[in-house]
Amino acid sequence: MGGFILGGEGFVSWVKEAFFSPEQNDKEKPKLRRLKPGIEISDIILVAAESFGVEPEQLLTKGKKKNLARDVAIYISRNFTGRSGKDLGEHFGNVSGAAITMRHKAMADQIKKNKKLNSRINRLEKTNI
Repeated sequence: MGGFILGGEGFVSWVKEAFFSPEQNDKEKPKLRRLKPGIEISDIILVAAESFGVEPEQLLTKGKKKNLARDVAIYISRNFTGRSGKDLGEHFGNVSGAAITMRHKAMADQIKKNKKLNSRINRLEKTNI
């Protein structure tokens, strides 16, 4: 499989939305994971830390409750890196893959309820991560 999509602008947009949206379940289409852009977790951490006005180390430390910047970084990392929960857990303070999944789900629920948070995450996702 290649790393690009051939076609007109409309077709390329349709493919990206249909197959590469954050809601897309990679387990259903594992070969698509290779086509996702390679966004680095370290870049996401830097952008999230800067956005929330905290040091990047605060996003990597487990055990602190109500660390919104960390939760946002986990959420965006899960959506855009194509890395497994276990791999992400190693980056975010050696937590389990299940912990990453739980934080991601909790953030997804918060985003649905909080328009301001949703908007903030959308802006972060559109930065040059």
